[in-house]
Amino acid sequence: MSRLLTAVVAAAVVWAASCGGGGVSVQPPPPVGKYGLASLNGTYAFVTSGEVITGSTAVPMERVGSFTADGNGHISGGIEDVNTGGTPSAANPITGGSYGVNADGRGTLTFNFQSGNSTNFGIVLTSTSDGLMIDETLSSSQASTGSGNFILQQSTPFALTEFSGTYVFDFAGLDGAQPNPNPESFIGQFTANGGVGTIPTGLFDDNDGGTLTSNATMTPGTIAQDPSQPSSFTSFGRGIAKVAGQNFVFYIVDVTRVRFISTTNGMLTGDAVLQNNSVPPPLTAISNNFAFLVAGSSANGGLTRVGRLSSNGATLSNILMDVNDASVETQPSISSSNTSITYDATTGRGTLSFQSSVANVYSFVFYLSSPSSGVFQEVSGPAGSGTAVVVADGSLLAQSGSPFTSSNVTGPYSMNWSGLVTAGGNLGFTDEEDLVSQVAVTNLSLSGTSDYFQFTGVTLHTDVGTAGSINFNGGNGAGDDGKRVSMTVKISGVSDIHIVAYLVSPQLAFFANSDNNGAPRVIAGILKAQK
Repeated sequence: MSRLLTAVVAAAVVWAASCGGGGVSVQPPPPVGKYGLASLNGTYAFVTSGEVITGSTAVPMERVGSFTADGNGHISGGIEDVNTGGTPSAANPITGGSYGVNADGRGTLTFNFQSGNSTNFGIVLTSTSDGLMIDETLSSSQASTGSGNFILQQSTPFALTEFSGTYVFDFAGLDGAQPNPNPESFIGQFTANGGVGTIPTGLFDDNDGGTLTSNATMTPGTIAQDPSQPSSFTSFGRGIAKVAGQNFVFYIVDVTRVRFISTTNGMLTGDAVLQNNSVPPPLTAISNNFAFLVAGSSANGGLTRVGRLSSNGATLSNILMDVNDASVETQPSISSSNTSITYDATTGRGTLSFQSSVANVYSFVFYLSSPSSGVFQEVSGPAGSGTAVVVADGSLLAQSGSPFTSSNVTGPYSMNWSGLVTAGGNLGFTDEEDLVSQVAVTNLSLSGTSDYFQFTGVTLHTDVGTAGSINFNGGNGAGDDGKRVSMTVKISGVSDIHIVAYLVSPQLAFFANSDNNGAPRVIAGILKAQK
């Protein structure tokens, strides 16, 4: 299997730079909005997942860290941890830097390090508390890309007692096998007691290259300050942890969210989210419409699944799903009779499955962090075999605010996608492209500006005009009526990208490409309203 597409919250894409041209010229509009330098003010925890060029080879790379912006265009400090292909670096202090923010929330961010090196990012604010980002580092010493996000951390100083409660987590990336690591998805739930520095209980599901470990009890773990970097905890919430026998560095956002990156046994990153006190409800109380997005790897290459379903206790219905398996796009016809859902009311863990008309069974594990949100891992494979045919994970979110129309899907939005670039027709090749945009949606038409970095040719494109449209195709936009939402994205000089979208709410949509117009691609992404 190819490596896991780990940037699913910020989305995942594949396209070929060599044959992606041919589109019309789109002029970027003047930046309009309410943002400025003062909109980025405070200490933010960030994460990106992507690739770095080492010699002539693209190697998977993940970053997790924290930076402080002063509200006037300066980065006053920070720290980051980097894991490259399973090899973690020592904590790297950010000694300074700069940033810019346009009125539309788009901007740039630069970190300077003690070594004299620097890294550059394109950003778009979704509010003054969070935003999306892509790595745009391109210099004589390094080329790296990757998608991610940043979130405002609580006021300093940090204390370990803030890392307490029951958390649902999703860590994704690569295992520790060398020289050819396998894609890995590691999800579950644990209870942390920051006051005494322990993780006494927990359970997890692991999909390691298709080998499943299901509903397993964790060995007790620990959380602590890093004795080698004592000041990084009080200033940036950085500490060390052992979860299910694996070592991690963590960054506290606040009591509700903690960000992780592994330091041994592979390359995993992700967030642990505080489980809501009203979770878990009994199975009979799970009655909602949910949208889902998972991305990962199959034997063929990059994989995405995006869709929606209705749950009414022990019954699943109104299931729609779009699949992209290494550029082969399908819309399987889902049987309404061959479905199942189970749920453990003591942990928030559940399973669900449904079957297509050609007898493919799609199986998933989920952990709810609230009645309306959770993490989602695919475990499809021969029943009882303990193996899966794919490695993929992502998000499960309750839909709200429908019917969706041009009246409520309107205003300024951020957009991001990330993934693997085709090379020589081989979609298993691991070159990458990342994109971040700001678009205004008016009467379901898109107009805005994008940055995108193509690792085929190592080409960075900035301030590129972007347009497009959204079409509800006569439906209510939620998909429970069997009608999908389509979207077209036009990037200047690139063939139109045809997309199928599943709306979570008027403020958020998951999407995937619906054909190979212009170039073979595997694409999954998000469209998120700015606040």
